[in-house]
Amino acid sequence: MYIQGIGSISAQKLNARQGELQMINGGTSVFHCVEPDYKELIPPMQLRRMSKVVRIGIAAAKAALLDAGLEKIDMITTGTAYGCLADTEIFLSKLLQQDEQMLTPTAFIQSTHNTVSGQIALLLGCHGHNFTYVHRGHSWESALQEAFLFSRENAALQILCGGIDEMTNHSHEIIKRFGTYKKEEESIDAHSDGTVAGEGAHLFVMSAEHSPQSYARVQDICLCNTHDTVSNQLQKFLSKQNLLLNDIALVLSGENGDIRYGAEMAALFGAVPDDKLLKYKRFCGEYPTSGSFGMALAASAIKHQQLPRGLNVASVAYHGGTILLHNHYKNQYHSFILLQSI
Repeated sequence: MYIQGIGSISAQKLNARQGELQMINGGTSVFHCVEPDYKELIPPMQLRRMSKVVRIGIAAAKAALLDAGLEKIDMITTGTAYGCLADTEIFLSKLLQQDEQMLTPTAFIQSTHNTVSGQIALLLGCHGHNFTYVHRGHSWESALQEAFLFSRENAALQILCGGIDEMTNHSHEIIKRFGTYKKEEESIDAHSDGTVAGEGAHLFVMSAEHSPQSYARVQDICLCNTHDTVSNQLQKFLSKQNLLLNDIALVLSGENGDIRYGAEMAALFGAVPDDKLLKYKRFCGEYPTSGSFGMALAASAIKHQQLPRGLNVASVAYHGGTILLHNHYKNQYHSFILLQSI
């Protein structure tokens, strides 16, 4: 399956087609995404009624279609673990404040996890298959897996696939109580428990037929289960493609700065040289669908045979070749995606 277009909204400003990344957010507390100018992407009257996660999802979708040179797509498949957090908070707050009386249905309707893909379909006029996966740390990867299945059935399908999640102040404070995040003054590189929260929307136009504007080929995907160690599943995944870890030109590791998961990360990639290992969550933060940001980085790198200009990783070198993308969420939902040059 080939990546034809990319729409990326994250804590950093990535232009995948140009191979450029502008470092903006340092993320010592939360890697909040840098929202674009919506005027050219979303009608103003519709924009004012949209929550943040809907805005960034639609903007990323339209950017992906523009990048691919398309006006319409055939189907939509997305992944989100958190869903529309802001609208959910509004609905629950009103539920308490109004003693469960005289509640308007709008906030509830807009709080469902499939709101974003539904709004994308309405704006793009897509009447085809539309599905949202809510599989916690495997949400984005499940959407990508579905895109694989559909593209094998119909090579002509233009599929919009991606991962979308937002982080609100209220939700951040709640999740922080469980020891998920570092102290506010600590960066993601601090040698301590916890990570730094992030958010973003990364959507891809994908199809089984490559074209001159294609970025890369997504060769295979593996969603790890709990019946075997992650390192064993990685070896089996690579063996399926007749590859060894030494054959990989660049590894994008899902290591998120939490030292509690250091042993697992060392078992996976301890043998990989530093100049072939990029820890991409240092630029986007940790959230369940952050692997979609990693795929945007990987696709841009393969297209231009180098890492995006402006990415602050002087110690890592990439000049073309196969990229292995790894993601995990709380060391429970591991996944691997293999991307290759066309």
